[in-house]
Order: sequence, then structure tokens, then C-alpha cells
Amino acid sequence: MKISVTPLSWKLAEPIATALGAISVREGLGVGVADDEGAGKGEATPLPQFGTETLEDASAALLTWRGPGSLDSVEAIAAATAVLHRTPAARHGLELALLDRLARIRHVPLARLLCETPRREVRCAALIDGPNAASLAQAAERAVAAGFEVLKIKVAARTLTVDAQRLLAVRRAVGEKISLRIDANGGWTESAARTALRGMESLGLELCEQPVAAGDVGGLGRIRGQVPCQIAADEALLSPEGVQAFFSPDRRPAADVVVLKPMALGGLLPALALARRAHQAGVGAYVTTLLDGPLARAAAAHLAAAIPQGDWANGLATVELFEGCVPDAFTPVRGRIRIPTAEGLGV
Repeated sequence: MKISVTPLSWKLAEPIATALGAISVREGLGVGVADDEGAGKGEATPLPQFGTETLEDASAALLTWRGPGSLDSVEAIAAATAVLHRTPAARHGLELALLDRLARIRHVPLARLLCETPRREVRCAALIDGPNAASLAQAAERAVAAGFEVLKIKVAARTLTVDAQRLLAVRRAVGEKISLRIDANGGWTESAARTALRGMESLGLELCEQPVAAGDVGGLGRIRGQVPCQIAADEALLSPEGVQAFFSPDRRPAADVVVLKPMALGGLLPALALARRAHQAGVGAYVTTLLDGPLARAAAAHLAAAIPQGDWANGLATVELFEGCVPDAFTPVRGRIRIPTAEGLGV
């Protein structure tokens, strides 16, 4: 199996402020695989502040990987890429390229490798941002006009007072029918999260992603049910220890919903396994990108079509945040992505 690695870079039209720091540029690697049977393509776009490896480590892992002679099943691909568990973005890129190749060989969309009857379309949330309350409200109005019914706003990078003012401006701009979710990226303490979310009760938030630090699974579970919105686990699930604590047999799961970021979880197959485990535990799930490029967004959409949980809007309207974005088959239309029937990734 021949592997090729190509540098990629995307600049955000406007930097996005998060509790983990501002993001203005995303750099990644295009991954290609080929043998006598077929070829496939993938993407590895790490984000170290979110817990992945560096770009250099991802490249090194890909260029030194040696796989078995035959990779003609999903199970074989899962086993062959598991050796890259310490470099999740690299594992994602290689796994995606191998899945794309296999789907092309079998003449099916990638989603059909993950699930016998995937959904034909998936609903999306819009990630919005702005330097002040007025600009954020304008971004919200544009997203609603484009057909999005769920808006996501980053919080905890500013003071609680400023965050509340920004969210209030959005709620007033879009009305009560639009769902608002917030993402703290682990930027609050347990007590601060409880205070913040109770204080925002009048905003009618849908949920809050990762209100407390990734390692505080206990705090996450204590907040659940004590605040007037649902709680989603994100960074808490990026380590085996976090997953074990989340699904502890001694207590109920620590959140109402799990957020599946394939790039950070090591690929579509580990993310799908986590979705299935959550479903068995009565926990919801949705898929988001890590502000990845077009190939990874396409892959995430295929995953969203295959997970058992289909009620939640997925965070896939992110490629449109890059400068010079060119619409493709996975560009959301009226807040939805229709999964192409083309072979493989469909991009």
C-alpha cells in the first residue's frame, strides 16, 4: 500500500475565540493511499490545544506506518489503523483514505460501510461568532435566513457578563423558535458553570457542551440535572479514562449527549463505536468537525448519517467559515446536508 502526504492550509475568514484560545488558521495533511485494487483519500488536521498530536507528529506517524497486505474489510482497516492511537488525527486521515478506497472498490457511498441503512440527509447547526454582541446577532440573523434552526456560540473566553449580553442579543435577534447551544470548551469550574447556566435560564438554551474541564467527569455528572439545559460531553471523551468514567456502572452517564469529533477521536470507526455505546446507555449523540477541511467534513457527514441517534443537529457547517470556500456536495442547504450517492466519500 502506497501512502502520500500533502500539506494543506485554510484561513478562517474571522478568528474564532474559544476558551482554549483563538483559532485563525487550520493546517493539516491530505492523505492518499493506493494499491493495485484502488485508491482513496483522507485528511489529517490536528489541533493540539484540543488534545491531538502536532502536525509534525501526524506526518511522522503516517510516513512510518506499515500495514498488512490485505485491507478488504472495515474490521481489517480498524485493526490496521489502531496502532496510531497516540496520533488521533493521523489515524483519522489514514482510516478515512482506506475507507474511501474500500467504498470505491465496493461501489457504495462511505456511509454504507458504516451502516446498512444510513440516513439520506442530516440536520446541521451553524457555528456563529462575532467581536461584539451586535455583530454576533447579525451573524445569527444571517444563519437563520440561510435555513439553520440551531445556532452554536462559543462561551467562556470572555467574562460571564459579556457572554450573557452576547447570548441575549442573539436570542432577541432570532426569536424563541431557534435553538441555541453553547460550548464552553471546559472553560468553567463546576460552581461557575452551575451559576452561569442557571443565570441563563431565560435564554432557553438547548444545551451546553463541555461546561467543565475535560478531566472533571464527576463535575460534569453533578451539573447534569441541576441546570435548566441539557449537558453534552466533548473533551471529556478524548481519553480511555474519560470514557470509562463517563460510562461508570456505578452511576448514570455524566451527560445527556456525547459530541463526536472524528478527528480527535481517531477516526470514524472509534466515533461510531462511541455513538453505539452511548445509544445503549440512553445517551444522545451528534457529530461535529474540529474546524477541519472539506474531506474531513464530508467524512463527518457520512458518520452523522450512520450513527443510531438522529435527533440532534450536527456541527458540520464549518468549511463555510474558511476564506475562499468553494461549495461542494456537502455544503449545507437550508440547514441540511444531503448525503451523495456517489462511491466513496463523494467529494
